[in-house]
Amino acid sequence: MSEVKRAKDQLKTHIRAQNQALILETAERVFARQGLAKTTTQMIANEANLPKANIHYYYRSKKDLLEAVLERILSMWLASVSQFKLEDGPQKNLTRYISEKIDQSRFNVSASKVFSMALIGEDEFVLSYLREHFVTELSREKNTIQTWIDQGLMAPISTEHLFISMWAMTQTYADFDAQVKVLLNKEMLEENDYEDAKQFITRMVLAGCGVKEVSI
Repeated sequence: MSEVKRAKDQLKTHIRAQNQALILETAERVFARQGLAKTTTQMIANEANLPKANIHYYYRSKKDLLEAVLERILSMWLASVSQFKLEDGPQKNLTRYISEKIDQSRFNVSASKVFSMALIGEDEFVLSYLREHFVTELSREKNTIQTWIDQGLMAPISTEHLFISMWAMTQTYADFDAQVKVLLNKEMLEENDYEDAKQFITRMVLAGCGVKEVSI
């Protein structure tokens, strides 16, 4: 392969990646604002300042585009939350996990809303992804938590309900941010609001799990 052809191929790959990133980021924003059913590829094209044909060049249908957006969101979530480390114990791990989940809600509001909409609609792509990836993640964390329970570091609890509760408490700051703003009487949530949420939720979880020596 000549250097000229290699350079052209690299440029094409770079342009393709840039276009796909723009489309996915814009689609995520529009899906979150308009809802999954009401969003059209024309809306996404308009907001991205691209011809509609460009959208369909990369994604044949709205369904294909939505699945690409959801896969990007779910992959990001899996990569951004640290795995539990057995040697760190429950207090440090749960505190870190809740902090990371709150940060997700703070910095990825649109992503959280799109995921919630798809989950409420029982989108098969999301359900299959959860079964394949999240159940595996939960199984690993369950073994770690059981070790802590056996060591007397926390009370016997249901790992499944623990994670369901942590997801519900943290994701509400993205999925229902409008409600949070009303209750806090604010136009926009500020950094201290998220920090207060981290502190409060962490205290609730650690106390509910019977984790000793809470000092946060």
